[in-house]
Parts: sequence; structure tokens; C-alpha cells
Amino acid sequence: MLGDNMHLRDYQLTAIEKLRKTIAQGRRKVILHSPCGSGKTVIAASIISLARSKGNAVLFLANRRELIFQAKAILEQCGLTCGVIMAGEEPDLSNSLQIASMQTYVRRMALDEEGQNPWFHQAQLIIADECHSTLAPTWQKILQAYDTVTIGLTATPCRGDGRGLGEYYQDIVSTVDVGGLIEQGYLVPVRYFVPTVPDLARIKTVAGDYDKKELGHRMDQAKLVGDIVGNWLKICPDRQTIIFAVNVKHSVHIVESFLAVGIKAEHVDARTPAEERKEILDRLKNGDTQVVSNVGILTEGFDFPAAGCIVLARPTKSLGLYLQMAGRGLRPYPGKANVCLIDHGGCVAEHGLVEWPREWTLDGKKRAWSEPKKEDKEKKLMQCRACNLVYVGGGNCPDCGTEPKHFGRKIKVVDANLMELKPGKGSVADKRIFLGMLKAWVPRQKNPNPKRINGMFRGRYGVWPHSSYRDVAPIEPDLKFLAYVRYQQIRWAHRWAA
Repeated sequence: MLGDNMHLRDYQLTAIEKLRKTIAQGRRKVILHSPCGSGKTVIAASIISLARSKGNAVLFLANRRELIFQAKAILEQCGLTCGVIMAGEEPDLSNSLQIASMQTYVRRMALDEEGQNPWFHQAQLIIADECHSTLAPTWQKILQAYDTVTIGLTATPCRGDGRGLGEYYQDIVSTVDVGGLIEQGYLVPVRYFVPTVPDLARIKTVAGDYDKKELGHRMDQAKLVGDIVGNWLKICPDRQTIIFAVNVKHSVHIVESFLAVGIKAEHVDARTPAEERKEILDRLKNGDTQVVSNVGILTEGFDFPAAGCIVLARPTKSLGLYLQMAGRGLRPYPGKANVCLIDHGGCVAEHGLVEWPREWTLDGKKRAWSEPKKEDKEKKLMQCRACNLVYVGGGNCPDCGTEPKHFGRKIKVVDANLMELKPGKGSVADKRIFLGMLKAWVPRQKNPNPKRINGMFRGRYGVWPHSSYRDVAPIEPDLKFLAYVRYQQIRWAHRWAA
């Protein structure tokens, strides 16, 4: 039984029943497909509890330390005790439920000449986390050693090259889609911003995706990196943010650009020592760091509900990778109304919206997913000319009221100046507040010339401050004001550099 504080949702109960029926029909290698943030490990906990109640042993496999610890924490919250097989961890091989690092387990599982090995867990049920990777030889060496029921967990049941997983799995059981979870309040809505769509012409394809070396050269350009910072400052400078970069050099340059404007940012990649990586992510979670840029580390299973912004700084032809990256921001969190997805990689143009329903297949000879349904494709995707918000349906921008343009794959480059205001735009209250913040901010600068106050006001609104504003007192600048100032500084730096 699950712990008293863990309650299954209707779609989770339905998924468990579908799994039981599928296995009873003789299909013993089954994928449980459910979106990021839908509670796949909680579903697995219920299945494990049922298995153990019948006296069956269970092996839960994952491929990274963070995923091991995360799974262990969730299973224990569900009232399940477990042993851990992983380098550096004290094992408890007597427990009928073992959570194992795939890399560690494959080295320790070999039987001796007498068919014995205390490390080999005699499991009647295998749970494979992030199973879209399980066709790899190391995974298969483990899975082929067992003739038992295997349940793979994933939000994206496809290989890296986009093909299906039918070489090993026999069926897919799907739960509710992202759109349904958003409607039910289990995930937050996504707000899409597409400041730029990069020129990816003549970049060769390797294993179904862009060649990383060529892609790194194309994306790691000063202006493109600067656009990432500038647009982030315009859209959501108050949000905890995860950035996905092409390679280490690209990620480090992005972090340096954030640091240059006073934003606390850090970088992680596969070579970051485990303890240092943990410290960086802990600083992100407690707010000491606002932005973390990563290369291939936070794509799968990273649980950080407070993330309010996802920046896609890397293009990809892989729908699975796109959904995994975007999925890091979908979980709800107190005070979090939505997640901003800032796409600098052309991923939205390539793959569509995250919440579009897609049907998946096991066929390993063709693409593993279907195109969005006809009714979804017929809904017009629009892009605001002023703020670059991408939204569904006709009419003017729901944010700023600007007349839109159609959005699609034909778009190559979009003006990155997201919030250029027309002269005179802004209420009297807005102008008075802005003027008050200028009066507090300018005297603190290296050039405290009071003429800057009027000049910056005119630059913002296209008019000089009205004589009736003379009574405005200094107001402590807020985050939005500071982000605007930083953005303008970046623009001026780019103009001088040009």
C-alpha cells in the first residue's frame, strides 16, 4: 500500500489498470508513457507495492545519481523501503526492492561459474526509468539477463534519432497528455516567446540530430548569446531559470553574459564533479543562483518545480529532446501561474507546442510519433510583432494588443527587440513611477548627471517628463526597472561594438 500522504490521481489509477490488463494479455515488455511532471514514479510505486504484496522482488534501474536519489525519495514517501546499488553507497542487498545505477549494476551483475553473485538481484519485476535510452547496449546487457516483466517509464517513447522502441518493448500504455494535465491543474500553462529562429542551413545531421560541433560554432556567436540575456531581461528577469546550451563553450559564454549584467548564473555539464554539481543545483533551488546553464545534464528527470523560465539555446531535430527540455518547467509551484519558454533554437517552429497531443508508435523503422491531429494543426499559431509571444488563434496579441503575424517554419529571423515602446505609450501612473525610480537610480551611478533622468525618460516614452511630474519623489527601483536598464545597456554595447 502507498503511504497515507500519497494519493493516486484518476489518470494514474487508469494507467495502472491498463498496464495490468496489457501484461495479463502476454505483453511483458511495456512502456508507461506519461508527460514530464505527471507522477510516473508514483505510478511505479503503486505497481511495486502490488508486486511486493505478492512476494515478488523488484529492480528499479536509472542511469544517473540524481535520478537514483530522486526515485528513492519518492518511493520512500510512498511508504516503500529499498536498497541502493550504486558506487559510493552502502548496499542493503537483503531488501526485495533495489534501486540500481545502471552503470554500477552492469559491472556487478555477472554470475560466477556456479551461477552465483550476491549483487545479482533475483527480480520478478524490472522498472526502467527514462526508458527511451534502454536500447543502448549497456542497458540491454542488463535487461536481456532477465526473463520477466519490464515496465519502462518515459515522457518521450522514442530513440535519439526519432525511431520507435519496438526492438525491445511490445506495447505502450499512455496516460493523459500535457494539455489535459494543464486543464486539470496538474501542470502549468506554457507562454511561448520566440525572439529568434537561427539559420541552421547546411548543418549536417548525425544520428538524427544536428551535428553538435557544427551546431556549436553556429550558435556560439556573440550577438546570439547577447540576445539570450537581453530577451530574458525583457521577459522574465524575476524567474528562476534553466538554460539548455549546445556545448560547454557555448554554455560558459552564456553564463558569462549573465554575470556581466549582474545576474547570478552558473554552469554544469557531465564533467562537473558530482558534489560541485549538487552544490550548484542547491544554490539554484534556494535562490542564491538565479540562472543555471547546462549541457545534457538537466534534460531528464531533474525535479525543480520553482523553475519559471526555460531557455532553449540549442536547436534540435529530436521531438523527444525538445519535450524533455521544455518539461523541466511544467511542474506547479506556489505562486507560479505559468512557465515562460524562450526559444532561441527554432524548436517551436520545428516541433509545435508542447501541449499538442501526439500519438506514439513502437515501429523502429520510422518516426515514433504522429503529426498533431488535424484539429490542432488547423488552429493558427500567431506571433506578436512587438513582444514575440506565440499563441493559438486569431486576433491581436493577448498580452499587448499588437496585430500578429502567422508563425511557422518559414520564419528564419525575428527582430529580437521584444518590447520597443511606441512614443507616448504608458499610463500617467507608469510614467510617474518610472520617473521616481530614475530619480533614485541615476544619482547612484558613475555618471550621476541629473540630465540623464530626463534623457532616459524620453528614451523610454518618447516625450520629456510633463511639468506636473515635478512633485515625483525618488522611488526605490524594482526588478522590472533594473531589467529594463540592463537591457538598454546591452543594446548600447551592441551598437558600439558594431
